[in-house]
Amino acid sequence: MSKFTQDFSKLLTQIDSVSTKKTFEKDENLWKPTKDKSGNAAAVIRFLPASNPDDFPFVRKYKHNFKDAETGRWYIENSLTTIGGQDLVSTINKELWNTGTKENKDLASKRKRKLSYFSNILVIKDLGNPANNGKVFKYEYGAKIFEKINNAAKPEEALGEEPISAFCPINGADFLLKMQFNEATEQYNYDASKFNSKRPLLDGDDDKIEELLKQCFDINLEISPDKFKTEAELEDKFLWVTGQKKNNSGKPVNKEKQDQFDADDEELDKLTAMSNTPAKAPVSTRKPPPMPVDMGSDDDEAFFKSLMD
Repeated sequence: MSKFTQDFSKLLTQIDSVSTKKTFEKDENLWKPTKDKSGNAAAVIRFLPASNPDDFPFVRKYKHNFKDAETGRWYIENSLTTIGGQDLVSTINKELWNTGTKENKDLASKRKRKLSYFSNILVIKDLGNPANNGKVFKYEYGAKIFEKINNAAKPEEALGEEPISAFCPINGADFLLKMQFNEATEQYNYDASKFNSKRPLLDGDDDKIEELLKQCFDINLEISPDKFKTEAELEDKFLWVTGQKKNNSGKPVNKEKQDQFDADDEELDKLTAMSNTPAKAPVSTRKPPPMPVDMGSDDDEAFFKSLMD
């Protein structure tokens, strides 16, 4: 038996244990599917275990991502709830939801936190950018893909389905990623993505697998404290986005900060305009400009009910 064979029970435990400063800088180690002129993308990837066998092969992150209807300003910030902190937007959303009015509940839904995961992957075939083939990257994905990982590990045994340990080099399988752009909703859909038949990575050669895993990144750094702003900084940003003049202490928002927010927002609008126009990325580019896309989110009723409880 290969030393890289993973225990299914450990993966299931890890999955089940997941309860239901400037962000525009490029991360060249973060892979994103390369879109064609229609905004669609396809690739074959392989999820990899953590470099430290005691670590989870994934980390999760919550973020808020919305544009204020009145000011036209963006609020795209990592949520402190990711690391067990109090987050202003989540608190305000709870208050809005508890009013019970449709208008406030709709506003809270638009501002709700989004959930994404980070894992190491091996890109086997990137149809839009072959230069990525055979390379290890970090990959950020949403609840839809995580659900497919979970379902693959817990198949319908009565139907004879074989469990797939997605992050295991031996008992895992290639993942056929299909990202389809919906023009009506301007969102990306991953429903057609699926796992292929189970097969050992690199023919199960332990030495080759060990060399490959040395290239993995420490995904825990994605949720390190330096990835999050302080409560005070987030309050200033929220007040600026919503057009409010003063914070809870009655002090005006710092003008220097407002100027920086204006500059960031202008840059973000440009990046968003570029990203919302489907186009094939150049082969030499590892990833397209970052864009505020829905990475998957909590169910409205369940999420806000938990806040109320």
